[in-house]
Amino acid sequence: MKLLSVGLTGVNQDVTMRLQKDCCSLMHEGFRIAVDEMSRGKYTFIGCNIVEGELSFRNYERVKDSLKNYVAKIVADFILGNEEKVLVHRLIERNYHYFSKEEQKIIYENSLKLLNDSSCCLIQDFSAGARRNRIVTRLMEYLDNHHELVVDGFVQFRLKDYRDGLAQVVDKAVDDLMLDLEYQEFIRVLRYFINVQEPQMEETHVIIYGASSFKLLDGKGKSIDNQYLDSFDAQYSEEINYQDLLITALIAVAPHHVVLHNPRSQGTSDLIRTIKSIFENRVMVCTGCELCSSESVFHNIDRD
Repeated sequence: MKLLSVGLTGVNQDVTMRLQKDCCSLMHEGFRIAVDEMSRGKYTFIGCNIVEGELSFRNYERVKDSLKNYVAKIVADFILGNEEKVLVHRLIERNYHYFSKEEQKIIYENSLKLLNDSSCCLIQDFSAGARRNRIVTRLMEYLDNHHELVVDGFVQFRLKDYRDGLAQVVDKAVDDLMLDLEYQEFIRVLRYFINVQEPQMEETHVIIYGASSFKLLDGKGKSIDNQYLDSFDAQYSEEINYQDLLITALIAVAPHHVVLHNPRSQGTSDLIRTIKSIFENRVMVCTGCELCSSESVFHNIDRD
């Protein structure tokens, strides 16, 4: 007697094998469940049939409840492990077809990273675990009233909020790509500017003091003349942050060589990456010297 049937596009041996393994656990209760496969159009239906055991109404309900639980968890894992990637790919092709193939690939890979990032709070209750629990619950509800499940149709018509969540993740991956492209263009322009302008000095030491202050020294260890910094202080506003000011000061000085001290200060990784991107092989990172531990007066850009 057939109890449940699951329709998948193509053949997935992992689903069949997991279902066979789970059904074996019912043997100690006196039931043997046979799992078979049958092709119907583009679908392969995996069926669960009782072939041995006394099947009273009470036993039937108990066995079916066990099978529903098995199937719900297996299908949920199948959706997250297989269908989710297909859905993300389709969203990108449909909504962002105007991006190049290479850019679409980046969006796809970044979308999957966001989906697998447990610390990502883009959408409430959309972690891998939360998605699985939600899908399992929906599957159990569906199987309460149906003996046959076609996974494609279930995802399309019963998991709209899940698909909407995937669309939001893809949108975030697109936003991240656009920001990165803008950043690369920003770096390209500044790099060009640095390469064509006349250097103001041979060497500049950048001493970084945490996330809100810095000091610039010339090659002899003297503070760089305020002529490079005073104009920026005068124009300082809430819109100009610490990183902007330091980058602007360095570009004004345009040294042949930039030596970074205290590069591992908390909250400065993006700043260091930007400096290296702009000045490229002109940058040297100090591994430790007296300047790195200096407590001398520094140029502070904090504002009360």
